[in-house]
Amino acid sequence: MHVQIMHPLGNRDRVSGFLRLFVFSLLAAAFACTTLHAQTVAYVTNFRGNTVSVIDTSTNTVTATIAVGNGPDGVVFSPDDSRVYITNLAGSSISVIDTVSQTVVATIPLGALLLPGPVAITPDGKTLYLTDSSNGDVEVVSTVTNTLIATVPGGGFGGIAITPNGAFVYAQSFGLTSAIGTANNSIVATIPTAAGNSLQTAITPDGAFVYAPESASDLVAVIATATNAVVANVPTGSMTSPTGVAITPDGAFAYVALSNSGAVSVIQTSNNTVAATIPVGAGPSELAITPDGSFVYVTNGADNTVSVISTATNTVVGAPIAVGSIPVGIAIANLSSPFAAFTIDNLAINDNLHEQGDFTLGANTGGIDLAHQPVTITVNNFSLTIPAGSFKQVGGNMHFVFNGTVNGLKVNFNIQAKHGSSTQFDFVFDVHGVSISGPNPANVSLGIGSNTGTTTAPF
Repeated sequence: MHVQIMHPLGNRDRVSGFLRLFVFSLLAAAFACTTLHAQTVAYVTNFRGNTVSVIDTSTNTVTATIAVGNGPDGVVFSPDDSRVYITNLAGSSISVIDTVSQTVVATIPLGALLLPGPVAITPDGKTLYLTDSSNGDVEVVSTVTNTLIATVPGGGFGGIAITPNGAFVYAQSFGLTSAIGTANNSIVATIPTAAGNSLQTAITPDGAFVYAPESASDLVAVIATATNAVVANVPTGSMTSPTGVAITPDGAFAYVALSNSGAVSVIQTSNNTVAATIPVGAGPSELAITPDGSFVYVTNGADNTVSVISTATNTVVGAPIAVGSIPVGIAIANLSSPFAAFTIDNLAINDNLHEQGDFTLGANTGGIDLAHQPVTITVNNFSLTIPAGSFKQVGGNMHFVFNGTVNGLKVNFNIQAKHGSSTQFDFVFDVHGVSISGPNPANVSLGIGSNTGTTTAPF
């Protein structure tokens, strides 16, 4: 008899790089670049414990335990890593955690009958999409107002992920995946898949493919976002019940949690074949990968631990990390690192926005990796995010440009290192056809991944 993996509530079978060269070390020699790791943390939801465990990945120890709502399930960081959003499946709410103070700073009520599960956030950080186990809808929450703003009927009640450009949400249900347009929060395609569902869905960094585990069919469906059709079904083995998936930052491998077999499968995305199978703890549920792609962290829901896999060797390293009761969701990020210096040399606001300045990376930075980090610029009431992977390298390792359209606006952004420096950069930013109001001097901020800076400038 085929064993189905049930969510801890038991109410449904929801189951339950060349740009990387732009990662610079503050300790790099004049002609050698190595990666300096910032404080990288993993946040783990403990479903039965009603807590979140915070793991320092440099030591693989739990450094904090944060009380949240009842039945914490999904977890996602804001793009600037300043906030963590936790869906409380049994509490019909979302807990908002400040990553600096490691405390809950807000609770978003969702209604007594709603069972929020897996969650994803748009690249601009303004909107959460989460699947609702009570009725199979997808709920839309504004992080600006911390309120529920829309419902997509029948969108899904399993894993959920958003394309890197923020245009589409892919949400799983039993035997199908829905593609939802974020422009009007409506379903634009319904994609039949094999039987089953998952706790976690993932999209390749280039946005081309969705990897959707199908627990009851022991396979992972691969969906092409260009056609919204299944292009491959990757078997994971008999009665393995795949429940979660995470994709390496370079897009080369998908790591899949096999809940029934206590293992993780490694799918090579170039040919969609299983390249390795790695034993972990009991009942693995979800996975997260460090920003540099070196390690995979896996929650083992049946033995209350987290296993750590080295992607270089595809073996478990170190002892399992003890966390709370029934760990399910997991997310990893570098905590915010303020710029050591951030200056605006020229700011002009009329029908266009022109901004010229410079910044110096802070002492705790993990560097800049434009292949995997979004860039957000804010001037008074205007904010714009350029998705990760949008910049192109020109003329050398330390000069990157973006010339394109974001939210219907023509945008030009140029970032270049100063005289070969690995820490100091100049930038020029232009947006055409914008209307900006607010104080003069203007409030200006720049965020590049976890690196942030704020200042004021006259115009």
